[in-house]
Amino acid sequence: MRATPEILRLAYRDFAHERRISLCFVLALMAVLAPLLILFGLKFGLVDTLTQRLVQSPANREVQPVGSREYDQAWFERIGARPDVAFIVPNTRRIAASLSRLLNPASGQDLRVLSMIPTGPGDPLLGEATAVPGGLAELVLSFAAAHKLSATAGDRLVARIDRRRGERDENAVWEVRVTAVLPAGALAEEAALVPLPLLVATEDYRDGAAVPALGWEGSPPRAQARSFARFRLYARSIYTVTGLAADLAAEGVEVRTAAVEIAAMQGLDRNLTRVFWLIALIGSLGFLASLAANLLANVERKRRELAVVRLIGFPTRSLVLFPVAQAVLVALLGAAAALLIYLPVAVALNSWFTESLSADESICRLLPSHLLIALTATLLGAAAAAAWAGRRAARIAPAEGLRDL
Repeated sequence: MRATPEILRLAYRDFAHERRISLCFVLALMAVLAPLLILFGLKFGLVDTLTQRLVQSPANREVQPVGSREYDQAWFERIGARPDVAFIVPNTRRIAASLSRLLNPASGQDLRVLSMIPTGPGDPLLGEATAVPGGLAELVLSFAAAHKLSATAGDRLVARIDRRRGERDENAVWEVRVTAVLPAGALAEEAALVPLPLLVATEDYRDGAAVPALGWEGSPPRAQARSFARFRLYARSIYTVTGLAADLAAEGVEVRTAAVEIAAMQGLDRNLTRVFWLIALIGSLGFLASLAANLLANVERKRRELAVVRLIGFPTRSLVLFPVAQAVLVALLGAAAALLIYLPVAVALNSWFTESLSADESICRLLPSHLLIALTATLLGAAAAAAWAGRRAARIAPAEGLRDL
């Protein structure tokens, strides 16, 4: 007779025979584990959703300069070569980075003082699906600007910029084409993403210089190397924003970032993790202590039966395995019952918050790896709780079984 399979069969038969007591053990574990799964699902789903929103929103990775100074081409090349920089492009003076008027001839709608934002390859605002505008007659409109103009991709608009040269007011008018419209959440303001050469041309025109490429008259174009007053800069990750901003500040470049929002999210993650583990520790220790006490009581109650088992030839390790096998059964069934509780609750919670979530977001979510870890921890905890009873069972002498013979 093989002792291990036989003792496992006896443990199962005893577990099934005392089904009411066994059911109480299973329900007790379910009552502890199900809330823990829901709590961790909320913690992971909520923090993961907030993190993804922070990561996916370009605004949270943007490092904005405060004020203006001169940045030469060498500075842009040096900063752009940093591994923590995802995108950088020069920007002109704020007063020059705007259109005096943008008109849609088809709808008759127009915008006054429309901000122009320089763009280029790799711009986080454009994403991978939107082509980068080029030349001096292409631009990408923000959703708000396109809505105000009743414009769509492919429309041709009339742009105008004004200047005062000497004692005269002058303006330049030319046609531009809308290559794309940004999604509603990409850029809140009424603005246009334009190629850097177009922004440079409008700055030169406002400074009184000629722009031969567009036929704009003025003084001869500047001959010296150009420097820029501002820049657009995005960190590669929200987690590198603080370090990048600190390095720029050390160079005397004052910047503004979303570091406060990022730190708040990270603090929320840490605090929720602490709360979860505190509740999990209290609940788990309470259940494991209860399970250990009940398994020990079960061994004491069946002391004579186990002594007879030992007397007929079962080794000590078989008696140790008896309460451990029953504890594992409790863990498996309790974990399955807890999962059956968690799944519909998670679906209900996500449906309640569906208006606040996008298609790939959830407020309560667990990955398969999380469930596997929870099951493994439950099995190990149950086996550890049974060790006390197993040690007691190992001390039962075979002679105690002779009293029943």
